[in-house]
Amino acid sequence: MNPKPVIAIALILFALLGFGLANIPTGGITQKPGQANGYETAIVTRVIDGDTVVIEGDERIRLLGIDTPERGQHFYQEAKQMLQEMVENKTVMLESDIKNRDKYNRLLRYIYAGETLVNLELVKKGMARAYIIPPNERHSDEILMAEAEARNSNLGIWKFSGLKDIFCIGIFYFHYNARGNDNENLNDEYVVFRNSCNHSLNLGGWVIKDAANKSYAFPDFPVPAKTKFILHTGSGTDNETDLYWESSRAIWNNNGDTLRMWNSEGELLLDYSYGQHL
Repeated sequence: MNPKPVIAIALILFALLGFGLANIPTGGITQKPGQANGYETAIVTRVIDGDTVVIEGDERIRLLGIDTPERGQHFYQEAKQMLQEMVENKTVMLESDIKNRDKYNRLLRYIYAGETLVNLELVKKGMARAYIIPPNERHSDEILMAEAEARNSNLGIWKFSGLKDIFCIGIFYFHYNARGNDNENLNDEYVVFRNSCNHSLNLGGWVIKDAANKSYAFPDFPVPAKTKFILHTGSGTDNETDLYWESSRAIWNNNGDTLRMWNSEGELLLDYSYGQHL
């Protein structure tokens, strides 16, 4: 037997083991230099919204490099549904970058479904915007290019690109069921909104209505970039972070309702339903 093939095979096996065979990803994903141990597999148990999922072990994953519409915004449901179809109840590959977690303790990852980079695919279809935060910039060039192509083609969210601040204010948290009797605990019935844009907004003249057309008109109210504020149903003194509807009864029905918001130009920015109004 010629010893040369045997020696060659042994050298190849030694090289593979030296670079960590166990860490080489499957599904056609190739590792990049300096990215050892950057991949892991997981089963997605639940999709929270268009850019956040839960994996086995109840760990939350925030998709890197993108931002999808928040609750109530145009294409919120479509983005969430697309992500569900791609990853929910499936085994996926997770790719890390430089920073591991965000301020909410969510893991920051790129997600692959087979050979498809899910983060990038959402941008390509117009379901997400580029949201690159250094130092996590591994796929920034691809994502920014995909965003430009989707915008030029007026796909998804870019159909509304002519409307000012259309994707700035979203529903961060909806606490429609106050503790105890809602009518006796009005300020524990509230909605948390967030300005996700990189510039401040003034909500003076904006209007909110529920399914029964009960309405609230915003006073002169500046909202800094990347900040949250709360609208309580009951009474109180407005300040920089809290507003009060001044209603004498509960606004939001516990079994289902709809929240709609218009800006001062009369453009519908939010249309969110829950419960029986879905």
